[in-house]
Amino acid sequence: MAWCPKCRNEYVEGITNCPDCNMDLVDELPAEPIDSLPVVLCHVTDEQVGAKFVLYLQYNGLQTAGLMPVKENDDEYENGLYVVVAPFEQEIAEKAFEGFDSVEELANTDISALIPELEQQLDELQDEEANQMLSELRTEQSTVYVKKKDKYTDLKFSGISFIVFSILGFGLLAMNILGYIEMFNNQFSSFIMAIVFIIFLIVGITSLLRAKKMKNIVSQEEKMSDDVLIWLEENITDEWLDELYDDAQSDENNYFTIHSQMCQKTAEHFPLINKDYIDQLMDERYNEYCEDK
Repeated sequence: MAWCPKCRNEYVEGITNCPDCNMDLVDELPAEPIDSLPVVLCHVTDEQVGAKFVLYLQYNGLQTAGLMPVKENDDEYENGLYVVVAPFEQEIAEKAFEGFDSVEELANTDISALIPELEQQLDELQDEEANQMLSELRTEQSTVYVKKKDKYTDLKFSGISFIVFSILGFGLLAMNILGYIEMFNNQFSSFIMAIVFIIFLIVGITSLLRAKKMKNIVSQEEKMSDDVLIWLEENITDEWLDELYDDAQSDENNYFTIHSQMCQKTAEHFPLINKDYIDQLMDERYNEYCEDK
């Protein structure tokens, strides 16, 4: 067997050149760069427990959280799984587990002791996610990937808007009580409006807290996006797409065929990145290619 030193794909005997990278194949792969290896957060013996940790991290905004089998040369663990993230999300992962100063401290902790608290937080996060999904279904919102920066901006704007409306509302109520204006004719109406403005205030504060939490991962996502875009320019070239394009096929068939290979190639190089994000990037790249073509 032979491998491509760039994309690290394996090829059968007889092939000497990688058609994707135009690189000569080698008999042994070079060691992966240290900064590209996943960071081990902790070790779990049960896959279901590991899945809960991964789900918890995903709910906290980490796109690269996953499970990895224990390595054969690991002197500490004979079996089980590692909970891992990409290096650029290590800092966010540490913040997701409050009370731990570092990944090393988390790795040396008895994981089973964290399960009850983790399950409770998961239940709360899943309830929040379910409510959000129901809201999106009711308003027929798109399910395409939304960047964390856009989510942060929306949450911040919503939070400030609700708080401003609540403050203005309380001001009107105060002026109405003092007799400067006559908007609410009785105490019952004033009481109902006071409840409405309190709800506005609570929604606004909650939105700002969620925005603050989202802000921590915006810069990390932008760095990840920059890395992916640079890689796309170097690897998903017009020349490579020309080789895949079949003039005998319809535009629709070419789209599905080429788009699938684009996603597969990108996912192989960035295995921990959100698949919806990759799909969106490939759509944009293919549209650019079609416009030039």
